[in-house]
Amino acid sequence: TSQIVANENLVFFSIDNKERLNIQELRKAIEHEARNDPAMKQEVSIRWMAFLDDLLSHKSSKSYLTMNGDVNHVANKFGLSRQERYIALGLFHERGLIIHLTATETLRSIVVIKPQWLIDALGKVIRDSTIHVDMAQYERDGLKEDAKVMFNEGIASRDL
Repeated sequence: TSQIVANENLVFFSIDNKERLNIQELRKAIEHEARNDPAMKQEVSIRWMAFLDDLLSHKSSKSYLTMNGDVNHVANKFGLSRQERYIALGLFHERGLIIHLTATETLRSIVVIKPQWLIDALGKVIRDSTIHVDMAQYERDGLKEDAKVMFNEGIASRDL
Protein backbone atom coordinates (compact mmCIF):
# COMPACT_ATOMS: atom_id res chain seq x y z
CA THR A 1 0.00 0.00 0.00
CA SER A 2 1.00 3.59 -0.52
CA GLN A 3 2.58 5.50 2.34
CA ILE A 4 1.43 8.80 0.87
CA VAL A 5 -1.78 10.11 2.37
CA ALA A 6 -3.74 12.53 0.22
CA ASN A 7 -4.59 15.93 1.68
CA GLU A 8 -6.96 17.20 -0.99
CA ASN A 9 -4.57 17.95 -3.89
CA LEU A 10 -1.43 18.15 -1.75
CA VAL A 11 1.10 15.48 -0.79
CA PHE A 12 1.78 17.14 2.58
CA PHE A 13 -0.06 18.70 5.49
CA SER A 14 0.93 22.31 6.08
CA ILE A 15 0.89 23.00 9.81
CA ASP A 16 1.12 26.32 11.60
CA ASN A 17 2.16 25.59 15.18
CA LYS A 18 1.70 29.18 16.32
CA GLU A 19 -1.87 29.51 15.07
CA ARG A 20 -2.57 25.76 15.38
CA LEU A 21 -3.86 25.69 11.80
CA ASN A 22 -4.49 22.31 10.13
CA ILE A 23 -3.42 20.29 13.16
CA GLN A 24 -6.90 18.77 13.51
CA GLU A 25 -6.88 17.68 9.84
CA LEU A 26 -3.51 16.00 10.30
CA ARG A 27 -4.70 14.31 13.48
CA LYS A 28 -7.81 12.98 11.70
CA ALA A 29 -5.74 11.67 8.77
CA ILE A 30 -3.34 9.87 11.12
CA GLU A 31 -6.19 8.34 13.08
CA HIS A 32 -7.92 7.21 9.88
CA GLU A 33 -4.75 5.58 8.54
CA ALA A 34 -3.97 3.92 11.88
CA ARG A 35 -7.48 2.46 12.16
CA ASN A 36 -7.22 1.02 8.64
CA ASP A 37 -3.69 -0.38 9.01
CA PRO A 38 -3.90 -4.17 9.39
CA ALA A 39 -0.68 -4.14 11.43
CA MET A 40 -2.45 -2.09 14.11
CA LYS A 41 -4.75 -5.05 14.68
CA GLN A 42 -1.83 -7.41 15.22
CA GLU A 43 -1.89 -9.00 18.63
CA VAL A 44 1.31 -8.62 20.62
CA SER A 45 2.41 -10.77 23.52
CA ILE A 46 2.23 -9.15 26.94
CA ARG A 47 5.83 -10.34 27.44
CA TRP A 48 6.86 -8.32 24.37
CA MET A 49 5.12 -5.24 25.74
CA ALA A 50 6.83 -5.71 29.11
CA PHE A 51 10.14 -6.14 27.23
CA LEU A 52 9.55 -2.86 25.36
CA ASP A 53 8.49 -1.01 28.51
CA ASP A 54 11.61 -2.16 30.33
CA LEU A 55 13.88 -1.15 27.42
CA LEU A 56 12.28 2.29 27.22
CA SER A 57 12.57 2.77 30.99
CA HIS A 58 16.28 3.38 30.40
CA LYS A 59 15.60 6.55 28.34
CA SER A 60 16.35 8.88 31.24
CA SER A 61 19.94 7.66 31.45
CA LYS A 62 20.79 6.23 28.00
CA SER A 63 20.16 6.94 24.33
CA TYR A 64 20.89 3.41 23.16
CA LEU A 65 21.35 -0.07 24.61
CA THR A 66 23.65 -2.88 23.54
CA MET A 67 22.45 -6.37 22.71
CA ASN A 68 25.17 -7.97 24.84
CA GLY A 69 24.28 -5.75 27.78
CA ASP A 70 20.86 -4.44 28.71
CA VAL A 71 18.83 -5.85 25.81
CA ASN A 72 19.74 -9.50 26.41
CA HIS A 73 19.37 -9.04 30.19
CA VAL A 74 15.87 -7.60 29.78
CA ALA A 75 14.89 -10.23 27.18
CA ASN A 76 16.01 -13.02 29.51
CA LYS A 77 14.05 -11.43 32.35
CA PHE A 78 10.85 -11.84 30.32
CA GLY A 79 11.71 -15.27 28.89
CA LEU A 80 12.23 -14.20 25.28
CA SER A 81 14.30 -16.56 23.15
CA ARG A 82 17.03 -15.14 20.90
CA GLN A 83 14.78 -15.48 17.85
CA GLU A 84 11.77 -13.98 19.64
CA ARG A 85 13.70 -10.93 20.84
CA TYR A 86 14.84 -10.16 17.28
CA ILE A 87 11.29 -10.50 15.96
CA ALA A 88 10.00 -8.22 18.74
CA LEU A 89 12.74 -5.66 18.07
CA GLY A 90 11.85 -5.76 14.37
CA LEU A 91 8.20 -5.03 15.14
CA PHE A 92 9.08 -2.20 17.52
CA HIS A 93 11.44 -0.79 14.87
CA GLU A 94 8.71 -0.94 12.19
CA ARG A 95 6.36 0.94 14.49
CA GLY A 96 8.98 3.64 15.18
CA LEU A 97 9.24 2.91 18.91
CA ILE A 98 12.95 2.10 18.72
CA ILE A 99 15.60 1.94 16.04
CA HIS A 100 17.17 -1.46 15.49
CA LEU A 101 19.05 -1.73 12.22
CA THR A 102 20.21 -5.16 11.05
CA ALA A 103 22.36 -4.63 7.93
CA THR A 104 25.61 -5.41 9.76
CA GLU A 105 26.66 -7.14 12.97
CA THR A 106 27.62 -3.77 14.46
CA LEU A 107 24.20 -2.28 13.72
CA ARG A 108 22.46 -5.41 15.08
CA SER A 109 24.32 -4.97 18.36
CA ILE A 110 22.70 -1.60 19.15
CA VAL A 111 19.10 -0.68 19.99
CA VAL A 112 18.42 3.05 19.92
CA ILE A 113 15.74 3.90 22.48
CA LYS A 114 15.84 7.64 21.83
CA PRO A 115 15.29 7.95 18.06
CA GLN A 116 15.59 11.75 18.30
CA TRP A 117 19.14 11.29 19.61
CA LEU A 118 20.09 9.46 16.41
CA ILE A 119 18.32 12.01 14.22
CA ASP A 120 20.12 14.86 15.99
CA ALA A 121 23.49 13.11 15.66
CA LEU A 122 22.98 12.45 11.95
CA GLY A 123 21.71 16.00 11.45
CA LYS A 124 24.95 17.39 12.83
CA VAL A 125 26.87 15.51 10.16
CA ILE A 126 24.46 16.07 7.29
CA ARG A 127 23.95 19.79 7.80
CA ASP A 128 27.50 20.72 8.67
CA SER A 129 27.51 24.17 7.12
CA THR A 130 31.31 24.23 6.90
CA ILE A 131 31.18 21.27 4.51
CA HIS A 132 27.84 21.29 2.73
CA VAL A 133 26.66 24.88 2.61
CA ASP A 134 27.68 27.76 0.38
CA MET A 135 26.56 30.71 2.56
CA ALA A 136 27.78 33.13 -0.12
CA GLN A 137 25.08 31.81 -2.45
CA TYR A 138 22.42 32.35 0.21
CA GLU A 139 23.76 35.86 0.79
CA ARG A 140 23.62 36.63 -2.96
CA ASP A 141 20.00 35.45 -2.98
CA GLY A 142 19.15 37.57 0.08
CA LEU A 143 18.50 34.49 2.20
CA LYS A 144 21.52 34.48 4.51
CA GLU A 145 19.50 34.93 7.74
CA ASP A 146 16.92 32.37 6.60
CA ALA A 147 19.73 29.89 5.91
CA LYS A 148 21.27 30.48 9.34
CA VAL A 149 17.95 29.75 11.03
CA MET A 150 17.49 26.62 8.92
CA PHE A 151 20.91 25.20 9.71
CA ASN A 152 20.93 26.21 13.38
CA GLU A 153 17.32 25.47 14.29
CA GLY A 154 16.07 23.21 11.51
CA ILE A 155 13.32 25.68 10.50
CA ALA A 156 13.06 26.68 6.84
CA SER A 157 11.32 29.87 5.80
CA ARG A 158 8.87 29.96 2.89
CA ASP A 159 11.33 32.12 0.91
CA LEU A 160 14.09 29.59 1.39
